[in-house]
Amino acid sequence: MSEQSSEREVHVWDLPTRLFHWSLLALVIVAWFTGEEEGAAAQIHRYAGETIAGLIVFRVIWGFMGGEHARFADFAAGPAAIIAHVRDLLSQDPKRHLGHNPLGGVAVFLLLAVVAGVVVTGLFSGEENNAGPFVGLWGLELSELHEVLFRVLQGLVVIHVLGVVVESVKARDALLPAMITGSKRRRADEPGENAKRAGFVAFIGALTVGASVSLALMAQQPAFNAHIGAENNEHYPEADQD
Repeated sequence: MSEQSSEREVHVWDLPTRLFHWSLLALVIVAWFTGEEEGAAAQIHRYAGETIAGLIVFRVIWGFMGGEHARFADFAAGPAAIIAHVRDLLSQDPKRHLGHNPLGGVAVFLLLAVVAGVVVTGLFSGEENNAGPFVGLWGLELSELHEVLFRVLQGLVVIHVLGVVVESVKARDALLPAMITGSKRRRADEPGENAKRAGFVAFIGALTVGASVSLALMAQQPAFNAHIGAENNEHYPEADQD
């Protein structure tokens, strides 16, 4: 029996985790290419960011209630585990991980934190018709920090992609296809069972909260526009009587 025929398919990534991954990537790209534009493109940029906000909320909830390998507890690793993984990766035959390896786990936490930072600062960034819903609130305008964090995010994405390539080649593990199909192939002598799935109620709950956050943000008028409107009403009270 050949090595390939003795392999088995192991289900690793649940559908919500995969949809989150690719949706986040697509929306970050949309936000990237509409960030410097005005008019309709600026509105798309804002909506992309506010949709990402809901995605992040969903992923945080899913990190506690999701499938086995989607949970933060499955891939949270301390310094010792990370160092051991790096040493193992430099060996001739590194161990393959079903879920995120320790370095991959660090990447997930960093990416979630930085994306969240980009979104929050974006909510407080912009001017006139190209503005987040909270710009001007508490006197905050965070466009510069928003730009810096986005550059940090771009760097992390490059490092993440390089890490996936290195891990895939060194450990001979098809990480990219696994995030599409949800499954990895394992030899008969390798440990690994199908991941435990989350309940449908948990998915609906996380999806509802995430979608509600996005819709609530989209419904907000920029704070400085509301402030200007209030000032206009004070100066021209007769306008309210028409």
